[in-house]
Amino acid sequence: MATQVEHNSLGKAANPILLIAIGALILLAFWPILVGMYGGWLNENAFMEHGLLVPPAAAYMAWTMRDKLRLVPRKPSSWGIFLLLWGALQALLGTAAHWVFVSRLAFLVSLTGFVAAGWGLGMLRALAYPLATLILMIAPPTFVFERATLSLQLLASRLGESILDLFGFSVLREGNILELVGIKLSVEEACSGIRSLMAIIFMCTLYNFFFVEGSRSRALILFSSVPIAILANAGRIVATGVVSQTDASLVTGTPHEIFGYISVAMAAMGCMALHVGMVYFQKLARLRGH
Repeated sequence: MATQVEHNSLGKAANPILLIAIGALILLAFWPILVGMYGGWLNENAFMEHGLLVPPAAAYMAWTMRDKLRLVPRKPSSWGIFLLLWGALQALLGTAAHWVFVSRLAFLVSLTGFVAAGWGLGMLRALAYPLATLILMIAPPTFVFERATLSLQLLASRLGESILDLFGFSVLREGNILELVGIKLSVEEACSGIRSLMAIIFMCTLYNFFFVEGSRSRALILFSSVPIAILANAGRIVATGVVSQTDASLVTGTPHEIFGYISVAMAAMGCMALHVGMVYFQKLARLRGH
């Protein structure tokens, strides 16, 4: 009897057949946009390789929450219909105006509308983190991406110059070009750190969900991922500069790519070390409080 009362208090989702039909229509309507997004993930010049992992990661997040989601009241909301219409209109305007970011973001608007219309705002709030994670599968607007890339190129060049000079290496910087003895290193777009930055933000988002408690701690780790990624990329440039003084062949091709992967791994370890430090000092503060 108690189980029946609890089940009734949760309410019911919309008709399953209707939900399947609406979901299929959404996929069909957004299929060209989704195909274009997938192509962007495979484009090495877009630096969005992590996008392939975002949808399955978000789905796994939702799956781990399945016990909690069963207890969420199911009260289909008319706001979901509004969001579905908004997403459709945004997709049409974005496609017509060739605003790729706007049209791709419209898919997420429609997806949130689908959840709200089928299961209610309570379910939407419960799934807020996995749904927000899906934003990371969409490449930033071109003007934002280009400006960030240029800024990171110059910043990485300055940091590399300063650290190499601190280590006693003779280095001259002109824009994003570092000139050492016998070699010139160009900090290109791929070496600006934008690729590692996007990947590190994604990894920190996953790490936050599974291992970090508290919204403040999660926010601090996520925001700290940006300077950590920048420092890791500067370390990559410094390592490349140092190696170039012994064997110039190691600054191109596979060795150069390996330096990139190492910098991403170091940045990920930096985010985890930050979390461990935060937990330690929180425990220390509680002990002192007692």
